[in-house]
Amino acid sequence: MTTIDATIDPPDLDAAASLAATAAGSVPGVHALGSLLGRASDAVRERVGLASTAPGVKIDTDRADSVTATISLVVDYPHKLHEVSDAVRTAVRTALEPLGRGRIDVDVVVTGVFGPFDRDVVEEAEQKADAAGDRAREIAGDVKEKADAAGDRAREIAGDVKERTDAASATVRERTADAAAVVREKADDAAKALGDAKDAASDLAAGAAAAAGEFGRQNAEAARREQAEADTERAARELEPTDEGSALDAPAPAADDDRGDVRDVVAEALEDAAVDIAIAADEVRADDETPATDSVQSVVEDERPQN
Repeated sequence: MTTIDATIDPPDLDAAASLAATAAGSVPGVHALGSLLGRASDAVRERVGLASTAPGVKIDTDRADSVTATISLVVDYPHKLHEVSDAVRTAVRTALEPLGRGRIDVDVVVTGVFGPFDRDVVEEAEQKADAAGDRAREIAGDVKEKADAAGDRAREIAGDVKERTDAASATVRERTADAAAVVREKADDAAKALGDAKDAASDLAAGAAAAAGEFGRQNAEAARREQAEADTERAARELEPTDEGSALDAPAPAADDDRGDVRDVVAEALEDAAVDIAIAADEVRADDETPATDSVQSVVEDERPQN
């Protein structure tokens, strides 16, 4: 592990740690830098790109005129620990002297001894890390393949849905257009039938009004003729003396009453005709106000004799 002091430029400190690690690792009898477990951890970290630049090496620069390098290592059996340690000190000091930092102190810490029957935990960790990486890549490949298949299926389903939606929309538009055409045709037929009915009702009302007027005029003419005849007969009776007294005392004939009865009969007939016409028009269109009814009624009111 490398300790970086704020007063030292980090690239220079990293370079010193790399020089020390290279020098210590080249000494015969050095199995690995750091501890076995630490080296295994560094091996795994190295597989994922997180390993330190110089595992097992610590550089301290507490004072400006000195550098202290602490080297942790594992010694191979049957090398002697003190011989390997002395050789590492010499090699690291020689490697750091060109930096010109003054006095260089090197401390060596032996973290273990690796014998012929010991398991190489570093190698095992590296193998396990490689296997885990291969498995992760395999899983990632499977996931990607399944994701691609799901995406293809989703696009296929979306295409089917769009196709069905378009077909349904076209069918709805076609049926809507057909229904609209039928509605327009029925509406035109109904409007034409209603217009024909109104025209027929108007013609019937006009004919009834004309007939009523003619009937009224004929009855009025007959009434005038009867009145003239009655006036002539009354004048003749007034000129002839009678035993009962003068003709002036005789009661006048009831010609006015007869005319009144005729007019009432004519008025009632006209009213009945107007009601029949209104009923016929209402049967043509029950919810429509029939102008013909009002026209006939007004004709009847105009032709009704006033008492």
